[in-house]
Amino acid sequence: MAGFSEVIQTMGAMIIFSLILLSANRMIIRNTHMEVQGELEQEVVAIAQNVIEESRTKEFDEYSQAAAPPDSIPGDFTSPSNLGFELAADTTTDDQNGDGKVERSEFDDFDDYNDWQDSVSTEHGEFKIWAKVFYVDPDTFTKASNRTTFKKIQVFVQNEFLKKGQTDSLQKYHLEFIRNYYAD
Repeated sequence: MAGFSEVIQTMGAMIIFSLILLSANRMIIRNTHMEVQGELEQEVVAIAQNVIEESRTKEFDEYSQAAAPPDSIPGDFTSPSNLGFELAADTTTDDQNGDGKVERSEFDDFDDYNDWQDSVSTEHGEFKIWAKVFYVDPDTFTKASNRTTFKKIQVFVQNEFLKKGQTDSLQKYHLEFIRNYYAD
């Protein structure tokens, strides 16, 4: 009978040890997932920040590129409905290279980034990027339907491995920057 109780105790110890191992394994997997998520989020921020910093080096508006400022500020700026990449006068395709894709290197002003999209491949996978640019009200910094001296760029980034919780929907990250014509 004594041998039987030792077997029961051994089995009980093995069950407890197995539960401890399963719990430790879940914790290791969760920590690894959080570490990978953190690295991907850092990559997202770096990609979006790169686009924002590049956009800040461009002129505020297509019509503010001349040596003299526009006659009417903000009246001579690009219409809100026309924000985006401007086609050259002699271009009949979507871009100046004629390959159907507009490259960021072709942008010459801040609002050229409006409706631009691309993808970037890094060691962490493929990231889909797109941007929106619009005028903002100088008092509320909300989207304005008319020309102002403020424009906002929103840069959105997605990656197939960045998901909302346990669901299958992709997490969409975005960074934004408000630019003032007079702050250039």
